[in-house]
Amino acid sequence: MSRLGQGDLHFRNYRVGNVWVSRVSADVALQPRIALSAGCQVQDLLASEEFPEGVAGLTIAALGGQLRWQAETGPVVGDLSIPKGLEHFRSTNHGYEHTFTMCCDAPHHILSRLEADRGGVPPIFWMDMAGSWAINGSNQPIYQGPWRFEVPTDMWLAFLSASGYEDFDVVELRRVLRQGGSLQRPIDYLNAARRLVPSDPPKAVGVCRLLVEALDKRLRDQEYGTLTDHLTACTDERRGEQYGRIIAAVKQLASLNHHDFGRDSVSTRPEALALVRLCEALLLMVGELKQPPKTSSEDGDQG
Repeated sequence: MSRLGQGDLHFRNYRVGNVWVSRVSADVALQPRIALSAGCQVQDLLASEEFPEGVAGLTIAALGGQLRWQAETGPVVGDLSIPKGLEHFRSTNHGYEHTFTMCCDAPHHILSRLEADRGGVPPIFWMDMAGSWAINGSNQPIYQGPWRFEVPTDMWLAFLSASGYEDFDVVELRRVLRQGGSLQRPIDYLNAARRLVPSDPPKAVGVCRLLVEALDKRLRDQEYGTLTDHLTACTDERRGEQYGRIIAAVKQLASLNHHDFGRDSVSTRPEALALVRLCEALLLMVGELKQPPKTSSEDGDQG
């Protein structure tokens, strides 16, 4: 199996093997948990002039550490635990590869920060591990420097989806206005709000107001009236009234972060995500709905 990255394992000053990560996936947990499919290869330390006693049957008594993001001294994602796989480990005098699993809990707010930093490129992690060897009834420290591994983007997105962190939807916005035109400006605001949700939820909410106002202006420019007028004409008076209330509520919510009237109204990430998705659905609905054609009586007398 291919390796995403690996580091050396040392006993005293001697390199005796290495440890690696081959895959990243989601583990079953109440919050996102990174499961690292790992492996190690440790050989007996043969007797030599420099080390005449030699060492055979090295066993890992403890192994743990921290998972870091982007750099050797980057932010900590979480602590590493090894729930299974090392209890049957023992060094040999040949190249036997032993596999096991490491886990790291990564709460939603941590993943949001990592996603904001990632910027669409493959994520890079650093493994900062520590532990001890069990040998001859005593423990000796495992010496190992931090080591780097890179996760392919498709593997990382599969982890995000399986962990429950985020679902990825593809939304098609169709431009069906009878007189042509474009929804590009409100769509640009939608994309900007999406990008801001992980890093700056209050600002993402604020952009939702700009989105609604841009959509409203576009409809006015195309002589469909206000956004509420257009939705009323496409449906009926009762539904149009309720859609108008939703639009007004979106604009009011988006304004609270900037006009809080003395109260703390900073929106959280779940709120921002919900509002962005609501605006996304509103854009899609406006693109799909059509006003009924006017009758001759509505056009006025032509005589």
